[in-house]
Amino acid sequence: MLEEGLEKQEILKILEEKLKTDYSYDSGSILGSMNSEPLEIGKEIYLKYISKNLGDPGLFLGTATLEEELVSEIGALFGGQNIIGTFTTGGSEANIIAMRIAKKLRPDIKKPEIVLPISAHVSFDKASDLLGIKLKKAKLKKDYTLDLNHFKSLINKNTCAVIGIAGTTSLGLIDPIEKISELIEGKNIFLHIDAAFGGFVLPFLKMLNYKISAWDFSVKSVKSITADPHKMGLGIIPSGGIFLRDQNILNRTGFEIPYLAGGNFKHFHIVGTRTGGIIIAFWAIMQFLGIKGFKEIIKKCMENTQYLANRISEIKGIKLATNPVMNIVGITTENGDSICEIDEELRKMNWMLGKFTDFNLIRIVIMPHVQREHLSNFCEDLERIVKNLKIN
Repeated sequence: MLEEGLEKQEILKILEEKLKTDYSYDSGSILGSMNSEPLEIGKEIYLKYISKNLGDPGLFLGTATLEEELVSEIGALFGGQNIIGTFTTGGSEANIIAMRIAKKLRPDIKKPEIVLPISAHVSFDKASDLLGIKLKKAKLKKDYTLDLNHFKSLINKNTCAVIGIAGTTSLGLIDPIEKISELIEGKNIFLHIDAAFGGFVLPFLKMLNYKISAWDFSVKSVKSITADPHKMGLGIIPSGGIFLRDQNILNRTGFEIPYLAGGNFKHFHIVGTRTGGIIIAFWAIMQFLGIKGFKEIIKKCMENTQYLANRISEIKGIKLATNPVMNIVGITTENGDSICEIDEELRKMNWMLGKFTDFNLIRIVIMPHVQREHLSNFCEDLERIVKNLKIN
């Protein structure tokens, strides 16, 4: 630390130099991220209310009420009524919270297990490590969809929860949530849906008349849903959320905090201090965009997704891993060769993608910052690389 502080302009100059190697969303080269630049109105409002701390909600009653209002509105978007929940640091915390709840609700199980697809997010592995829960991972079929028979075979007397994914990290696919629900009917098993990405895509795809299988609270066995405003909600990074059907679950599983200046309260969170600014910002974004605004964003992303899918289909040597369900495109090789060399060459040209070696694919997420010209330039480079590597 310096003995004497620097002038503001000097600090800004130093920061510009230190951060010049960071990629930016408007460069068009970030094609593998599930984040995008937050809306300007969200950034403006977040900065205005940055000191709000919902770790002590008794001091910020208006912010706490706004969170309840927002959770109710999102719960309705997800096909529920009287839904409770809370904003989190992201989908990982939300998934860990859900798994903790599932374990707490089954104290009779001495060695709890969770059944989930192998395509599930790494946050469930973190939950397993932190909570001492065994994960039993179901295989996928050749088309990357869940092998439901294998999933069913893993459910037993130690199963405290099962997981369905509404927008897999690798390909944006939706697990057969209704069929998973049927597997646990009459059993005391918690069904959690990870819709971290799909939560702010799927409701609007349905409104745009895309055929979307049931995934949300309209499925009667669904107990909780993870959804991230900082993904397709265009909220402040980071911001996630967990939404629950049972209004009594907080009293049954929450942490008691008795010593706060604002008074005693219960909460679900892994963290203590929690910014209210992201909640106020997302409330503003929801009001600003409305259903029409979200639909327009999703529509444009899907048009660009179809454009990319068509271009990929024209390049000999590679193919679509599967037909896109939402704004995620997976690319693999036609002959089964490793995708890694293609990914390495693309990175040399500053194309930042997601690579999934277990599935031998690279992933492009068509976020709002991704423009048609970016995709056109990418496809030209991709075709050139595939030809140079002589992949056929």
